[in-house]
Amino acid sequence: MGTAIFLAFLAFVLYLAVTAKSRSPAGRYRALARSGVRGRALVLSASKIESTAFINMDPYVVRSMTLEIEVAGRAPYQVTDSFAVPRGFVEAKPGASLDVAVHPHRPKRVAVLGPGGFSGPWLRTGPPRAF
Repeated sequence: MGTAIFLAFLAFVLYLAVTAKSRSPAGRYRALARSGVRGRALVLSASKIESTAFINMDPYVVRSMTLEIEVAGRAPYQVTDSFAVPRGFVEAKPGASLDVAVHPHRPKRVAVLGPGGFSGPWLRTGPPRAF
C-alpha cells in the first residue's frame, strides 16, 4: 500500500513538472511558434524600454509594442502587449515588418518569429507558410 501511494505521489510530481514547463512563458512561446498560424505584423509603436529574456538559451528583447497583424483569411487587427523579439535578428521599431505566429483561436496571442519574410529557417520553426 505504501509503495502504491509513493508511486502515485511521484507520478503527480512528474505531471506537475511537465505541465509547469509547458505553461511557462518560454513554453507557451515555443508552442505558439511551432503550431501558430503564420502571418505578418507591422510595428505601429514600440517602447524604448526593454528587458532581456532567454528562450531555449537564445536571447530575446522584450518590449511593449502595438502591432498590426495580418493573417490570411482574416481582417487586419491591432494588438498591444509585451512581445519577445529575437535579439540581433530585427530592430523592432515603428515601421518594421515582422513574421509572427498567431494562436488559431485566440488572435491576441502572438509570437514574434523574426524579421518579415526571413524568420523561418534559422529559428527552426519551419519555413513560413504562404498566405
